[in-house]
Order: sequence, then structure tokens, then C-alpha cells
Amino acid sequence: MKYKTLFRMLLKAIGVWVVVTGINGLLGQIGYALYVLTDAGARSVGGNWLFVYNLMAPSVQIAMGLYLFFGGRWIVDRAIPGNRPYCHECGYDLTNAAGNVCSECGTPFKPAAEVSPAT
Repeated sequence: MKYKTLFRMLLKAIGVWVVVTGINGLLGQIGYALYVLTDAGARSVGGNWLFVYNLMAPSVQIAMGLYLFFGGRWIVDRAIPGNRPYCHECGYDLTNAAGNVCSECGTPFKPAAEVSPAT
């Protein structure tokens, strides 16, 4: 398995963990908000803005977790740049490959564009 694929799987696992903890925090804040809104003795002046903040933080956490789960392309490209051609099936280096088929596993691929000399 390629390092980039392994890194993406790790990001997906982290994304699931972040989403689950975000949902847990969001449900806790919704429950606390319902308690405060229904109990007249627990209300405080200006407390509504605190509820907005406390609901916004887990929402951002859930959004970041979903971004990580569904690819996190910007993070992956910065962490492991793909500057060499490789087979997307087996990870074999296709730098000097002859033809359009991986010599390791037989998967067809698009050849890299020829670099034209500078004039």
C-alpha cells in the first residue's frame, strides 16, 4: 500500500473521530440550552450569545471532521506531494515505464505528458 493511501486512510479515521466527538459536544450543548431555556431560574442576562458560541464550536469541528473524512485533499497534497508518476493500483514507480501498462500489476495508465525543451 502506498504511503499516500495509508495517509488518506489515517485522515479518514481521524475525521470519523472528530465528527463523533463534535456530535457529542453538539448534543451536549443542545441539551444544556434546552435545560436553560426551560428553567426560568437558570437564565442569565446575555446568555444567549454564549449558546451561539457553544453551538458554533462543535459545528465547526463536525465540518472539519467531514472535510478530513471526504479526502482532505489540500492536507494530503501538502504532506505527501505526488511528484513522481506511480501506479494507482499497486504503487509501482512508473518513471521510466515503457508503454501504457504497469509492468508490476498490469493496470493501464495514462502516460505522462512529454516535456518539450525550452526554446
